[in-house]
Amino acid sequence: MYALMNSECLGCGAVFSYNPKRVPSLPIDGVRQPICKTCIEVTNKERIDRGDEPHAIHPDAYAPVSAEEI
Repeated sequence: MYALMNSECLGCGAVFSYNPKRVPSLPIDGVRQPICKTCIEVTNKERIDRGDEPHAIHPDAYAPVSAEEI
């Protein structure tokens, strides 16, 4: 059995599906807030344009996860 988490993106507010163990996120008040693929890609492009390293995106960040892993 596989699972996906659904919630709003910290950046744009769109609801999206993700692997809760792999999705890029930022802690807000001690709670990890997920970031959708579009927002992290836009952020990474801006970081690269500034000469900064992009945030790593795990290959399974937006893929289903085995229910046993949650």
